[in-house]
Amino acid sequence: MSYPKPLSEKAIRRLYDESGLSERKISFLRTFFSACANLYGAFFAEEAWDVYGELSSKAPVVKLQRKELYKALGIFRRENVPFYVFEADEVYTEEKRVDKYKVIALRELVPGGYGKFVNLYSVIETSQGKPFYVPEDLLSYETMPANPYELKLLAMLSQMESTLDEYEDAGGHKRPCQYKGKRLSDFSYVSGSEVFELKCLRGEIEGYKGNEKKAEELARRLNSVTAAEYLVDNLRWRSHVGRVPLSRSLEYFLDDLNIMGVELSRKDQLDEILRAVNNMHNHQHLWCNHGWSPEELSKQIPASGITSLSFGPNMQRAFAEGAMDKDELVRELSKMGIEVLE
Repeated sequence: MSYPKPLSEKAIRRLYDESGLSERKISFLRTFFSACANLYGAFFAEEAWDVYGELSSKAPVVKLQRKELYKALGIFRRENVPFYVFEADEVYTEEKRVDKYKVIALRELVPGGYGKFVNLYSVIETSQGKPFYVPEDLLSYETMPANPYELKLLAMLSQMESTLDEYEDAGGHKRPCQYKGKRLSDFSYVSGSEVFELKCLRGEIEGYKGNEKKAEELARRLNSVTAAEYLVDNLRWRSHVGRVPLSRSLEYFLDDLNIMGVELSRKDQLDEILRAVNNMHNHQHLWCNHGWSPEELSKQIPASGITSLSFGPNMQRAFAEGAMDKDELVRELSKMGIEVLE
């Protein structure tokens, strides 16, 4: 079942005229849903009504009826807005179409192709049971503000330099590092899985039908960011979706740094990076937390924070080879209140 294409501006105008919604209500709801999509990633229409009710108790808002909110969603579904409005049966095949179960999702959360709802399902599942973050200035999140902790980490990574001649891949093979002598702000990085995806899209892998247009789009996107931005973007994404625990996300981050040829041999450098990553994670308004940052949510639900982790095989290999100091890493994580499980 494919998502409907946007209607023409004239056709949209006719739908609004027929709906009886005023320009003021339309403008408010478009801003309201854009802000909610940015903060929550994915949510149901009935939850949006609850968020509206809480917001109206904190700040002046346009007065609405529930049916008006649902009616606007039906039109937004046919409009070019930064979020999708899915019918329940488009996301959950056995559900019936009911207004309150419409699913609103930020567009970047639902890529095309096979498994397009995987991240949406993860956000909905991991956010269950958590209250919605509803600040007085919720509408200001129509454009997400810059995160100072993220900017600090990005600045730190941008100054780091690739110094290794070679790195060890996941299969234990030594590979030459192609980035030696460059800062992470001077080159773009493409991971092994993305190289494979590009080859599939270019028709270079047997059994996969190529799509040159999508291959060009992916290559352009990957080459439009620096290696430092790539690392930060992936940390942010994994935190938002919530499918990967922070401990594993940190391992992926350090693995990518290793492939880029960055050696974290000094204790103070490793400590600084770990603190910066932890601060960025803890101060993000996350979709999987219904918009709360982990630090804020821990005050609402004290047991919600990450309290323990275990090191995966890549980290264990780095310890064994002396590429990282396990004792120092354990001490730094302990300062964050995270217990390392052997």
